[in-house]
Amino acid sequence: MRRLTVREKQSCALCWHSHRSRTNGHPRQNFFVIQAHPILPLLAALLAWLPSRGGAAAPISRGSDVEIILRETQPLKFPRGKRLPLYLWTPNFPADADDTKLDARGIALFARWDGKAFAKASELPLRVARLQKKLGLETSVDATDLTHGFYDKSPATGHLDKDGNRFFDKSFFWSPGCPFAVQSRYDAMRARMEPWIEKYREARLRLDFWAADWEFDGPNEWNDGWAAARKCETCRAKIPNLDTDFAAFQSAVRKVRSEMQREVFVKPIQRRFPNAHIGNYAMNAHDGRRYWWDFFEKRTAGLPMEKEHGALYRPWAREFEDSGYTVAMPVIYTWFNIHGDYPFANHQYRWFYNLMLEASGTGRRSPPAIPRVTFVHWTTTNAPKELPADFEALTEANYEELLWHLLLRGHDTFAMWCPGPELAQEIRPVHRVYAAALEYREFLDLGQPLFFDVPKQPGSIVSALKVGQRLLVRRTDFGLAPDVVEMKMLDGTTVRVPRSAGKCAILPVP
Repeated sequence: MRRLTVREKQSCALCWHSHRSRTNGHPRQNFFVIQAHPILPLLAALLAWLPSRGGAAAPISRGSDVEIILRETQPLKFPRGKRLPLYLWTPNFPADADDTKLDARGIALFARWDGKAFAKASELPLRVARLQKKLGLETSVDATDLTHGFYDKSPATGHLDKDGNRFFDKSFFWSPGCPFAVQSRYDAMRARMEPWIEKYREARLRLDFWAADWEFDGPNEWNDGWAAARKCETCRAKIPNLDTDFAAFQSAVRKVRSEMQREVFVKPIQRRFPNAHIGNYAMNAHDGRRYWWDFFEKRTAGLPMEKEHGALYRPWAREFEDSGYTVAMPVIYTWFNIHGDYPFANHQYRWFYNLMLEASGTGRRSPPAIPRVTFVHWTTTNAPKELPADFEALTEANYEELLWHLLLRGHDTFAMWCPGPELAQEIRPVHRVYAAALEYREFLDLGQPLFFDVPKQPGSIVSALKVGQRLLVRRTDFGLAPDVVEMKMLDGTTVRVPRSAGKCAILPVP
């Protein structure tokens, strides 16, 4: 996620806005969710009835995020059924928007767990959960604020050099220490999380979806991570051939990261709420590579990478399966560097090619029983103040095409990351696709993804879901393409896919 100016803390009865500070200018996060539900019209009435701080429900502030969302979206035309909702990760709400009325678009509440002053901090999230329970809505929480702090800079968590001195890896702003010294922090970290989980259980409230953006903590193999480990006596004793075997080091690091999340986040939740969906940013099955770079990751010489044009794809170890997460949350962001990494004359395909590689790997490798709640972002991510003369951002139309292909390659719904200033332009395309796709709910619920290939040169991208003897197909063309393209299904049968710009087609199985 890109660097932004941190905004002042805001709170309201819609969402718990306990912001966690990020060093290095990283954004503070909020979590919000839009849902459709047959009894959601009751929500506005109930919210109007609940007393606010001033004794009356406050109106939606002009220009507030609530107003923007309502203005830029329309009520769902097709029922959602049991499909997951559309999640919005970062909208803010004005402090005076206490008990804001919600209209027929179907907006549900998403509570944030705060790491400070538990007794006071828990009042609003529990109130939200009671309201959700009363209306039969999913109870969803963002626990990011509680998840960071394994590496607390205490000497015991540091690397150990040959002279017995402790040290930390300064190439990451959270300064990780030794992968094999962090286990001593498990009990302290669980002690932050468990009171929240237990409070929900004691109150007989549901916990349907627990999510976090836990990425700025724990050991990491990139930047100077490997170099630091090679200076650590503990790492050298634990990892054979550490000097030469990056894969062994990476596997050890990712195994520890999975264990940290499994033991501190997942297991405590599942002991009390065995059916809860649990997920974290960028934790998902994959094809053994990562095609994107987060803002804190540096392209460090000497680390293994696969080069295609100017793009560098990194080997990525197994971690999702060992973490115990029950929801995959892959990341499909328009990182600025993507545009310059490819020489395609069709600049739009530069974006599409890279993002489809990441999306297809996740779609192909994810077990069908694991929902994929995919982080998406349209406006260029982590861009410099001055853009290159030949820069061409991903268009809104092609972003919508990308979202359609995600759905037809096995992704279930979207978690839209969005800083406040971009909310209006970000919400429009993602909500349009989410809402329109519900017309094909049978395919989304039951369909088998068929195509995962991504042409190495601009051409036709085809994705499809198969239900019985029918195919739901989306075709997007970049540059010259024939009127009909032929695609082979998994059983070798050839499907002829005609041009259908900007639309899905339902075709019979040959």
